[in-house]
Amino acid sequence: MRTYNLIYAKLGPASRVAARPYRFALLVGACTGIASTVLALCAIGLMLAFLPHESLGESAAAGLSHLGPVMTLLTGVVLVPLWETLIAQLLPLELARRLGFNDCVCIALGAVVFASGHYLNGGLGHGIGSLVAGALFSTGYMAMRPWGYFPAFWASYIAHALNNCLFLYLVPLAFPD
Repeated sequence: MRTYNLIYAKLGPASRVAARPYRFALLVGACTGIASTVLALCAIGLMLAFLPHESLGESAAAGLSHLGPVMTLLTGVVLVPLWETLIAQLLPLELARRLGFNDCVCIALGAVVFASGHYLNGGLGHGIGSLVAGALFSTGYMAMRPWGYFPAFWASYIAHALNNCLFLYLVPLAFPD
């Protein structure tokens, strides 16, 4: 509840969230997804400015390029975020909560788990960008957690799916190189 009150309380009071947790989870996820895309783009810009390009590695999404547009959408925006949210948010965050860790430690753990998978598949640049995004996805999860597993998962999943959608379809239009 502290995370929700600290970050998302402007979206609606806790009593309204309790009445419609999935609607607020959708709103939290959408806000978090947009914020994660913007912050990840800033992180990418800083990495491109200060790190050697060869150290950044390939994009983990490069493997989707051989798929058609429908399969890219299904895989990159629907299925992969579902799996990664389960593995990198739900499982580590719930385990950390059950072990008694506070929200900040849970968020940091979720960010590191999320970034580790992306680092292994995409290199340093993808790992650092995913660390930022993973922290925000975990924040969305922890903010909605007082209302149950499913609203928390839904918020994190929506944020992740929107982030992937923006990175796959909007960012290439804005930055063709």
